[in-house]
Amino acid sequence: MRRAIFAVIFILSFAVTGYGQIVKVKGKGEITYSGVFGQSTGEARAAITEAKKNALTRYAATFDSARFEIYKRVEPTLLANIDQYVTDYTQLDQQVDKSSKHYTVIIEASINPAQIETAIQASSGPAIAQPSAETSYLTFVFVARELGARKVYDDKRTVVAINNSTQSGNEKNAVAEDGQSAARSVDKNDVSENTTGGSTETKADALTYRVSTVTDVDNAVNSVLTKARYETVDPVDAGLDVDAFKSDFSSGSDISPGTRRTAIKALKEKEISYLAIANMDVGLPQKDDVTGMFRVYVTVTAKVTDLTPKFPKTVASIAGKPYAGLGPDPQVAKQNALNEAAINSAGELVDQLRMKNVR
Repeated sequence: MRRAIFAVIFILSFAVTGYGQIVKVKGKGEITYSGVFGQSTGEARAAITEAKKNALTRYAATFDSARFEIYKRVEPTLLANIDQYVTDYTQLDQQVDKSSKHYTVIIEASINPAQIETAIQASSGPAIAQPSAETSYLTFVFVARELGARKVYDDKRTVVAINNSTQSGNEKNAVAEDGQSAARSVDKNDVSENTTGGSTETKADALTYRVSTVTDVDNAVNSVLTKARYETVDPVDAGLDVDAFKSDFSSGSDISPGTRRTAIKALKEKEISYLAIANMDVGLPQKDDVTGMFRVYVTVTAKVTDLTPKFPKTVASIAGKPYAGLGPDPQVAKQNALNEAAINSAGELVDQLRMKNVR
């Protein structure tokens, strides 16, 4: 039976970091030299090699847990061929301790993430080299979402008051001078007790979002998935009602049960095994104090569900992860944040799928 993956329905708000950019990372290398007058040329080169390896290790420490686990599988190969992955370096400092014959060098290494990604792909095996009976397919829908309106409700205050009062007094009698009549007087004391209480009800704001599809985001994520050797399928060809997704996310943080049931039914009919839904919310533009440019944040929540068991199960997820983009104006900053979130979220989901050998 042909296996298919419906992966990455990204319902976004706005966002790019790819594997092709060169990353600068500092590294430290130390060796103990054997000569009387200092380190030899060969020993100095050995220290540089150790510094390169240290820089790569520092870079890998920035990975999320899924990608770091995948990296550890290929780390021995990378370290054994370090010059292939550290394409260039600049020596920043060196120190010689003649008493202990210790030589230390500090470098700034240029690391090529694309080469690391190639090594990871090779270790993962041929995910989708050619379509066949075992081919895995992914389809994705990107819906950009930003706040359109907010209705704020006043607090509702309910007050309950209880009043208790007590009256007490003393009666006095006196006989008049004629001996025939009497006078009576009463002294009274009033005691009052007031008890008040109640509750305050605060109603959540009603939020409405502007929702649209974004071609640039579609292309960015498609690039990540293709480089990871997944075959992508258009969501319309997969039988999904994209407008239903857009409508649900215009007023909520997830698709409705009806939309979900319809989507799962359509995917199963086409033997598509995985459903991924992601919600990415764009924040308001802010001025960056350092660069003077505009900054926009995007928060990503995503989940990939395996539809093949009797009861669907989650195989990859992202929980409220923020990404940021800079630009000379709010629109450019928003687009950059959109691309940043799209590529990084797609990469993280792919890493989690690879970690579980989902291909």
